Amino acid sequence: MKFVLGIDSGGTNYRVMASDLEGNRLGSYVGQPANLHYLGPEELLRRIEENISQCLKLFSGKREDMEYLVCGTTGIDSEENAAQIEGCYRKLDGICCPMKIVNDAELAHYTVTGGRGVLILSGTGSIAYGTTPDGRTGRAGGWPLSILGDEGSGTWVTKMALRHFGRWLDGAVERTAMVEKISSEFAIHTRNDLIQTALAGGKNPAAFPPLGGLVNQAAKEGDPYAERILTGAALELFHITEDIVCALRLEEAEPDFCIGVWGSNLVKSEIVLGRFSELIQERYPKAQICLPVKEAVDGAVDMAVQLLQEKNKKLNLKNKKLIE
Repeated sequence: MKFVLGIDSGGTNYRVMASDLEGNRLGSYVGQPANLHYLGPEELLRRIEENISQCLKLFSGKREDMEYLVCGTTGIDSEENAAQIEGCYRKLDGICCPMKIVNDAELAHYTVTGGRGVLILSGTGSIAYGTTPDGRTGRAGGWPLSILGDEGSGTWVTKMALRHFGRWLDGAVERTAMVEKISSEFAIHTRNDLIQTALAGGKNPAAFPPLGGLVNQAAKEGDPYAERILTGAALELFHITEDIVCALRLEEAEPDFCIGVWGSNLVKSEIVLGRFSELIQERYPKAQICLPVKEAVDGAVDMAVQLLQEKNKKLNLKNKKLIE
């Protein structure tokens, strides 16, 4: 059976899904993340191979029957990164079909907006991506956390919560719901506990304990420090959105442009999404905020089907001209 493969390779999970050539889903699998920046070439390739193999097993798919592969992945922050990751996928055993490897923000942008306006992503990391009516593209943010990047992301929220925990250890703030939840649920009690947690996350943001849910719970219970962190995240994401709109001069070209939102730190937080929406409304009153209605891996499959159809259409036209 001929099929296409769509992949959403994020900072926390690797999602892969297959569909037939009409877009009917055949199988999906969630595996270990495959991030270029935190894995060596051999381990990166091994994880990708394993994740794809597990998906194909679900419907007895054969690699030689794959017609197109689309992957949206974290870790593409330069042309060199793109070449490295694409080179890795080109090494996959038995796969020789056309491929399209893009930044995960570009995939989310396609999934939420259909490829128009801008997309602000706030998951493990944060980044914005956008296109103009005349086809220009751009991105903003997405810099490593070590140089104060990934502003407003889930990792940023965790870092701010851990910083606040340090202030409590210093005796500068009282013990509120957020400190209580972090201490009890993640066994962080002492300075040494906090230091070891911070050092692990400094090497790989995915190693930070996921504190976003706890911060949101504490904020709903009235913890002012937790609420301040979340509204701060919203402000950071607003600034990244401003940057991409300014860089593309999108407000001039399309005043009612779409602003797609993506990532659990933004979409699943009432406080972050609410404050972000307020800031957008104040700054861009004609813009429309677009919420996701499907997963990124679904968008990757849809893109693969679309690209394959376009490829076949061009091939048919070429053959027709040759016959004529």
